[in-house]
Amino acid sequence: MKQLLTHLLCILILLLILLLLPNPTSASSHPQQPAPVDSSINVTSLVAQTLDVFEQHYIDQTATQSVINAVNERLDNGRYNNINTLSEFAETVGRDIRNISGDLHLSLMVQDPEAPLTHILPTAPGRLTYNHAFEQVKYLYGNLGYLKFNKFHPDEDALNTADIAMQFLQHADGLIIDLRDTIGGSPYLVQHMLSYFFAPETPLWSIEYGDTLATDVITIDTQPAHKHFRQNTPLWILTSSTTASASELFAGVLQAQGKATLVGSKTAGAGYYVGVRPITDTLTFRISLAKPVLATSNFNWEQVGLNPDIPVDAVDALDAAFSLAQSIKR
Repeated sequence: MKQLLTHLLCILILLLILLLLPNPTSASSHPQQPAPVDSSINVTSLVAQTLDVFEQHYIDQTATQSVINAVNERLDNGRYNNINTLSEFAETVGRDIRNISGDLHLSLMVQDPEAPLTHILPTAPGRLTYNHAFEQVKYLYGNLGYLKFNKFHPDEDALNTADIAMQFLQHADGLIIDLRDTIGGSPYLVQHMLSYFFAPETPLWSIEYGDTLATDVITIDTQPAHKHFRQNTPLWILTSSTTASASELFAGVLQAQGKATLVGSKTAGAGYYVGVRPITDTLTFRISLAKPVLATSNFNWEQVGLNPDIPVDAVDALDAAFSLAQSIKR
């Protein structure tokens, strides 16, 4: 009798546990609720405001009208009818403007009204932030230097990090700089790193601003930690389809002035200077405002990229450059 009562008690406890557990069938029978509608979003008005900023400030005025027409056509066709939040607007309309124009820099960003305006995209901790994005510096066989970094970091302290890396490499008989994962970044760090390869006052590139005739000429104006690479030290730069923006500027200057051999695949073709302009107090436009032009070739690489001197699949670029370096030594 005692065993029977114990058995019945266990069954009751088990039933009680089952009753307390969530019912997966009932939970899945209710469809997920849509994102709450932001009553402050007037899509038609926001599209007009966005396109007005684009027309006023975009560097390539010959391209603005076709983008405006295409976005307005999508608005009229109901493409944006399901946008309910500012984040959805920024993502959807920003992506359309970027794809229609072909300009990889363009995007819309939700803005904290209390925060300062910036074109710099937020980056989670990782290879784009650790050690100012400098990942590897070492010597390969044959006294060949190797430097890999993933971004021209905008922090002023990145110049010191670059100097430390270049000091370590100052006794190399040749140098490979790996830009295959380098997404872009600060033109000022580009300018400083080029000081290792060019004499002071050497013209590097000019900057053109919209339809105005005003230009700035960028030259070497900082001091490197050493001048070893200003000699005829062989230099190879590894490229890929994600080598973009400031990375293309760095590689393009060195290639155009005959200082480097590019090895890999064609670069991304992000060839403008980017800044930020407000659309509203909670929405900003990350927009291309100026065009850098290489000094010796008068070339800008927007949407065409840089062609490598030694075209190989990006994954094989290091092996190809290493083989080239060894062939020089023979």
